[in-house]
Amino acid sequence: MQKRIGYRRPRRRLDTWAIALFLCLGTPAPGGQDSGLRDDPDYREELGVNHFTTPSIEELFEILDSLKPIPFQQLREPVTELNTDDRTRYALAFGVLIGDGFLDVETEDSKDVEALGRELIRRGTGLGVGSRITRHSQRLFDLAKKGHWQDLRKELVVTQDDVEQAMLDLRDEEMANLLSLGGWIRGLEIGAAGVASSYSKERAERLRHLDLLDYYLDRLSTLNPRLKKRPLIQNLTAGLKDIRDLLAHTAPISAADDQKLRDEAHALVILIETDTGGEASSTGIK
Repeated sequence: MQKRIGYRRPRRRLDTWAIALFLCLGTPAPGGQDSGLRDDPDYREELGVNHFTTPSIEELFEILDSLKPIPFQQLREPVTELNTDDRTRYALAFGVLIGDGFLDVETEDSKDVEALGRELIRRGTGLGVGSRITRHSQRLFDLAKKGHWQDLRKELVVTQDDVEQAMLDLRDEEMANLLSLGGWIRGLEIGAAGVASSYSKERAERLRHLDLLDYYLDRLSTLNPRLKKRPLIQNLTAGLKDIRDLLAHTAPISAADDQKLRDEAHALVILIETDTGGEASSTGIK
């Protein structure tokens, strides 16, 4: 049975005074909270951290596993240093890099894992959570050197989980959602390449996640007005709407449609990874 992620609109935020009261009633503050608060559904919903935000890399791996064979060598890109003062771009790019981790595990290239680990630290630092990432990166290095690839895959899952906790600590809904979106876009590019390598209508249908795409578009529409005006966010939103139009109006997804999805996802990855202030436009699906 095809795995689907059901869409549900985020719960209404709790009033600020109510949150403050809740946190003051004998509950540790963010950064020192116990697992009870971390797992409390109202607390997580208030922060925008639910089963959509900071996507489960384990779930992404499972979906991509189902789309093998994937042309890993065609998809691999050298890890580049992202040097920017733009926290929005760091969040999106961190998600992209988590998606790249799937390729590194599958190709079993220890040198690439080392580069990925170093850049995870850099991007995590840009997000304000570098110290949380450093210990995981060292673990990734050690596992790659030993060739323990399944354990390394598990460590990527743990790393993602810790980033989610860091977003909880920072109470940062917008960055959490952008990080999740970056990972989903890279996953779409990888998944579409897998479909192309052995096309069938059934495999192509695994790319049709309109519920999740609607969630991301909804989150982009509620960004701080200052962020929404930026070319990076405007171009990103336009590209995602093009992808949605294709997925919503095309049945079944043809091989040509699958190539369009891959091209659009790739264009958005380039948009995210290229620190040009977001001036570049996405390719668009017409």
